[in-house]
Amino acid sequence: MAITIEQEKKPVNWVAILTAVVIVVVLFIGTYFLFFKKPELIEIVTPGTLQDVSKISKLSFDPESVLNSPTFKLLRQYGTGVTVPTPGRSNPFKPF
Repeated sequence: MAITIEQEKKPVNWVAILTAVVIVVVLFIGTYFLFFKKPELIEIVTPGTLQDVSKISKLSFDPESVLNSPTFKLLRQYGTGVTVPTPGRSNPFKPF
């Protein structure tokens, strides 16, 4: 007489399987919308203020006329010029 001993079968964890399936589906849907779906084009009519900007961009500016104007020549410098320090140390290998 033979005695057969079988191992206990573990129950299937349906919650883990369902969670994995939901995560995979969300990843596929997100990838589709992010990389493959063509976005809809939105038509926007430019407002009037933006049309005024195009007029301003066509204006010409002559810096020579500003520099030679009498108002500009009345300006005086009250401060001293900014001196730019040399970056870094004279000997980078010298300890602090």
